[in-house]
Amino acid sequence: MCTNISITADNGDVFWGRTMDFTFDPFKPSADSKMTSYPANYELEGLHQSWSTKYAFMGINVNDSLFFNDGINSAGIVGDAQYLEEASWDTVDNLKKRGLKPIIGEEVVAYVLSNFGSIAEIKEAFQKMGQEKTTYPDWEAADTGIPTPIPMHYTFSDSTGKSVILEPVNNGAFKIYDGIGVMTNSPEYPWHLDNLRNYLQLTNHNLGHNQITDQLDIKQIESGSGLIGLPGDYTAPSRFVRSTYLSKFLAPFHSDQGITQLYNVFKALMIPRGIEHLSAETDNCDYTGYWAGYDVTQRSLYIQPEDCPTMTKFVLDPNITTKVTQPIQHEFKVLETKN
Repeated sequence: MCTNISITADNGDVFWGRTMDFTFDPFKPSADSKMTSYPANYELEGLHQSWSTKYAFMGINVNDSLFFNDGINSAGIVGDAQYLEEASWDTVDNLKKRGLKPIIGEEVVAYVLSNFGSIAEIKEAFQKMGQEKTTYPDWEAADTGIPTPIPMHYTFSDSTGKSVILEPVNNGAFKIYDGIGVMTNSPEYPWHLDNLRNYLQLTNHNLGHNQITDQLDIKQIESGSGLIGLPGDYTAPSRFVRSTYLSKFLAPFHSDQGITQLYNVFKALMIPRGIEHLSAETDNCDYTGYWAGYDVTQRSLYIQPEDCPTMTKFVLDPNITTKVTQPIQHEFKVLETKN
């Protein structure tokens, strides 16, 4: 149900990516996910509020709406929305009585990317915001089988790798955490950090052998013994552990290899169709509908849909003056050589 990871090149350039894992094709006609970009100083019409953008931004949205799965802005803020069972909401009236500004969860990514240029600004703003309970027509029209409001939490990172986790778990109010460059789904973020304590033994070097007694010297089989015990299933807790260790154990890399190295880490997190059925009686299953990788320094997006290994690249133009929508490439392309 989605993973995001941030890694940093040897020169400090940040690369951030996510898998979009759900039970439906995000590119089917009813969902119509595309790359959409908006300019700065542009009036956005949300479901229950309107606002003017302070920053140009682009990302992948649903049904030409302000429901962005992920995206990046001209200030280098990048982030996404992911499923969180523990998410909560409140009514508009109750939120206002509590001194909180209502916000619709499906519009959080668009709101953040269009309004904020730093992690500090995001933290300050969401201390005074609460998630409003309402249906979202553009998602309902996507025919996903998942009703709104969708329980979600949100991750945002900047061009230095600093990140923040926003979890609306207090009757719609947000708990706010500093991130470590990895996020998955339930349980709540602090639980995942505690769970890492169960994997202290993991390392990125071979253990060689274990001399238990004078007569018993157990030698490793081939290579990779340092990661024995790394969880390999696709539950959110296991993906969090796997993402953390694999991303932190990466060898140093140059910036021109950033997207490639980011993609290499995600190979161990992408979910093929068919291995995660919702029950024994249904063909419906979770799978990775697309992978998106962002070169934060270059404000560029690389996206690979599930049905095709070809990537489509988009670059955010900070000087655009109109809304731009572009489709995702689904044609399988191979670089062929001639004998």
